[in-house]
Amino acid sequence: MGKLGTALAAGELRPWALKLVKSCYLRFHVPLNRGCGIERPRAGVAAMSRPLSAEILAEVRKVVALQLWDLGAIRINLVEPFRLTSGNYSPLYVNCRELISSPTFVDFFCAVARTVCEAMNVHFEVVAGGETAGIPFAAFLARAFGRPMIYVRKDEKDYGRRKRIEGSIKPGWKVLVMDDLITTGKSTLSAIDAIREEGGEVKDVAVLIDRLEGGRANLKKAGTTLHSLTDVMEMVRTLHKNDAISDDEMQAIKSQTTARRPR
Repeated sequence: MGKLGTALAAGELRPWALKLVKSCYLRFHVPLNRGCGIERPRAGVAAMSRPLSAEILAEVRKVVALQLWDLGAIRINLVEPFRLTSGNYSPLYVNCRELISSPTFVDFFCAVARTVCEAMNVHFEVVAGGETAGIPFAAFLARAFGRPMIYVRKDEKDYGRRKRIEGSIKPGWKVLVMDDLITTGKSTLSAIDAIREEGGEVKDVAVLIDRLEGGRANLKKAGTTLHSLTDVMEMVRTLHKNDAISDDEMQAIKSQTTARRPR
């Protein structure tokens, strides 16, 4: 069943949080993978009308953390830290690309992302994925909302039309930028600049994980708001509580994150 199914079967999630997960699936009209431990809601179950409070979001984040661990997307090495795209080193590496092979997680991501966007009044006409990890998640989200999708290359092509943006975008379109995670925000800001150069309007960025190393503040300076399903400390606290990581691993990740968090 996995950690997600075990947590749900053990009643670790509160009833109203479990109802949120179920109602998200029902609203998105997706089949449920039995391996996730959630049975498909019966026809006629009403979508949850309770506002997306901090308490409900905390329960959803718990599910995300357990699913990430269960799918092998999280790696920890205190001896040889991982080098991140930002150039920083960290004992924690999260490979969100592992998640795209799980229909269960894709369904869960789309349903929760849709609920969060509705709750936060995030409006957009097109979804943009950042090369490369953001591309599949942008595709999933675009399909969930029935919106067009584009993707932004890290660098301009050195052949053909030398474009950074693939897909069609019209001047004035509101664009939701989607990526897997954010550290300092450098690559995301580059994608935003490319979209704005083509006439697109970017006010919102969505990621699965915020590594809490300045990305949110840097996006705010650029006039955009970051929306994340979870952040690195919420994730490791859940994993530690469920005995997935040790005290030393928890402390090492906390120290590294605190040291790089903007003051």
